[in-house]
Amino acid sequence: MSLLHATWLNQDRWQQYSNRRMIFKELSITNESSRFHEHLSSQENDRIILSGIFGLGKTYFINKFFQDKEDEYISIKLNPVNYSVSGNQDIFELIKFDIGFQLFSLNPEFEKVEMGTFLAGQYYLIENYREVIKNLTKNLSKLDHRLNVIVNPAIELGEKIDQFKKERSIDDEKELKSFLEFFKLKKGTFREEDSITELIHYLVQTVKSNNPNKKIVLTIDDLDRIDPEHIFRILNVFSTHFDFYDYEGENKFGFDKVILICDIANIREIFRSRYGSNIDFSGYIDKFYSTEIFHYSFSSIIVENLKKFFKSIKTNHSIIQDYFQSGHENIYTNELEFILNHFVTANCLSTRALVNFLNKEYKFPNYTLETDDRAKIYSTETPILGTLDLLENLMGGSEELLKALEKTIERYPRKEFSPYQSFWDARIGNLIMLIDNEENNFDLSGENRIYQSEKYNIRVAYKIQPSSSHYGAYARATRIGHHNDEFTGEETIDFHQSITKRKLPYFQLLRDAYLNKLSFITNLR
Repeated sequence: MSLLHATWLNQDRWQQYSNRRMIFKELSITNESSRFHEHLSSQENDRIILSGIFGLGKTYFINKFFQDKEDEYISIKLNPVNYSVSGNQDIFELIKFDIGFQLFSLNPEFEKVEMGTFLAGQYYLIENYREVIKNLTKNLSKLDHRLNVIVNPAIELGEKIDQFKKERSIDDEKELKSFLEFFKLKKGTFREEDSITELIHYLVQTVKSNNPNKKIVLTIDDLDRIDPEHIFRILNVFSTHFDFYDYEGENKFGFDKVILICDIANIREIFRSRYGSNIDFSGYIDKFYSTEIFHYSFSSIIVENLKKFFKSIKTNHSIIQDYFQSGHENIYTNELEFILNHFVTANCLSTRALVNFLNKEYKFPNYTLETDDRAKIYSTETPILGTLDLLENLMGGSEELLKALEKTIERYPRKEFSPYQSFWDARIGNLIMLIDNEENNFDLSGENRIYQSEKYNIRVAYKIQPSSSHYGAYARATRIGHHNDEFTGEETIDFHQSITKRKLPYFQLLRDAYLNKLSFITNLR
């Protein structure tokens, strides 16, 4: 496949990718775009690192940003993922190809100089006068053979003098220039400055001249999604240019600004894996940004639009589908909104995962559980089971969901609850129902039960009852206290006073409930 064909193919894939993510057109990136514009437009910022976790929508953001700011910036973009099948030494050539290809599309003016015949003759005589004189004297000697006696020895003497001069002369400056020129023209070196490199630099300057009110920006996207050898090859190509005394303060190829897009945490881990944890990463990466790393956050946008995502969910279960489509507060959307809100702010849920989930119909798993009183409950009629099944599918499997829970626990070890939160009692009660399943076995009698954990320092009174459809289980916490508190759940108490501003290890409970659910589901098979 030719490089040109590969470029067109990549553009076609991007169009498919854009179509698949049309839902983003409904979301506003105004605030984040404004924040990045302020960062980019600063005169001090000519090198920028835009960092964000994988799948957060960084590519969509940067494309939309430059589309909206085309009156201020001309964007040249590299996608190193396309270089993954190439050798490390070829990377710089591919970079130049991609940049040159995009610069050509801007229709720059190429310098063309046509040399006149007289001027060309002058230059030729200056460069080749010895050969011209030699040829002339040979022709003259055919007319008068006596000239050979004078001319030939003179030519030979001149050649010997030149040879003697070369052998005896020492020109340190010339030798150093030759050495430097050798490395400038050698393919694949960091110092390479061949004619194509110089041409690209010239084209960049031409584009600048033709657009004096615009900055020309080079963006390198998905840097952390390629082979480590390629990552550091690309970084070194640019860093050695920054360090080289001839280009102090100047970006490679003369771009006004260079933007590297990646997850800086990934780059840090790759760096440590390659060079060891004792090597100073900050000292290495600092040269790639001028002031500070720009941390891109789409979390607030996702959180603000979770209800739109819920309305877009397509399921095979008509009752649950109605819950999502209604737009009214209910146990499914309320619980999912609470959990996903915290997943997003803990940086463990990507926009890509949400969009991929919304682009397919979700089929709720339907399994049956036996209870102590020989009743049967169904997973699709039990809200907490349906919620956990949906989360598992959304996150890409049980392993990924557990990773997300651990990361969220680290960020939110305890959450504050109050009786003024909707469904607070079901939120805690349903989790305790699963955690305490060996004791309650989904007993739907509605009697008061007590769960206590010294580990989490909590004591919970709860009741299990049939769900609204009467084919599932639904639990409510009736009182929550510390592990050593003495209560049975039968006492008459002021309900609101029993849990005012209580901090609970909610995500630890969610993790334990999910692990128990996995355990008894495995036993069904």
